[in-house]
Amino acid sequence: MTNKKGKNTIYTLAGKIGDIFLIPILLLALVVTLVIFTQNQSNRVPSFFGLSVVKILSGSMENSGFRIGDSVFITKTDTTSLKVGNIIAFYQYKDDADEGLDKIELKDGVVVEVTMPEPENRKHISDITGGSYRIVFHQIVGVYQDHTGARYFKTRGTSNASSDGVLVRDDFVVGKYLETPIWLRDVLRWISSSIGMICLVCLPLGIMIILQSLALIEQVNFMYIEKRLINGTMSWQEHEAQRLIKAGEMEIVCRIVMLIKVPNDEREDAFEDIWRFKGELTQRQKDLLEIAGVSYKVLSEKGEKEYLQLWRQNMYFKSDIQTLDEQIKILSLNSYLNNKINKN
Repeated sequence: MTNKKGKNTIYTLAGKIGDIFLIPILLLALVVTLVIFTQNQSNRVPSFFGLSVVKILSGSMENSGFRIGDSVFITKTDTTSLKVGNIIAFYQYKDDADEGLDKIELKDGVVVEVTMPEPENRKHISDITGGSYRIVFHQIVGVYQDHTGARYFKTRGTSNASSDGVLVRDDFVVGKYLETPIWLRDVLRWISSSIGMICLVCLPLGIMIILQSLALIEQVNFMYIEKRLINGTMSWQEHEAQRLIKAGEMEIVCRIVMLIKVPNDEREDAFEDIWRFKGELTQRQKDLLEIAGVSYKVLSEKGEKEYLQLWRQNMYFKSDIQTLDEQIKILSLNSYLNNKINKN
């Protein structure tokens, strides 16, 4: 038997290109855009695997290289590990429950004992998330603690002359700045822009829709080709039939019936072509190949009707069994008509 190597259709190749390149780009763009959009619209900071994206809305950190409109990564952190010099994102909120508590600056050797319970009316980050409170991105210039154990951070924008007027309690810290190179900030800025959204969200999505539509058209066309092969109105060597065979997507019942439509001197080559599966074989495919080998001998030695009856016993789906029954009836009818003609 000849060994003909199958080829992918252009639609299959296009689909693989989409899976490799378009889907990851689309997912990344959607995630970043969703994070930035959510922050802008609801003042929330979604977190993915402990990472969040925060957009810088003022020029207070320009001396440290952060521009208005930059988006940077922050990571959730244990606030007890934060120290002077760290850059954090936080909700700029002053809790009235902390007003009368002494805040002692934590310098070398200073220890503040916990001697007071947490105030009952103290608010937490879940109480203010989504409100009108700003998310600020500043540097820590001082660390404090009260006698309830809560920590506070004095912050300042590195471009500002003075520190912020409100100490940030540890509960309102969103996260610690994670080194985000300028080139990556530029990428995030571009993704969150209108042009970026069009290029990385709308355009890939549109291409994927087109590719999927083409794939659907291809499948419909393959169904039409299969019908013609089963009916015997198309040769297995025609271009369209070969394209279906090489795509490896032909239905099992079409492979079975098509073989009896092939001239005897071409069946060996046709059998080799149609019973080739792509990739690693499943147990079902292995079973089918074993049956195919047996059935080919039956077809050669006993004829088409016995060949179809053998396959009928190994079909799972009712529609496939009905197709084989129809072919058996056609063979029986043709045999009857031929005998009658010969007698006459």
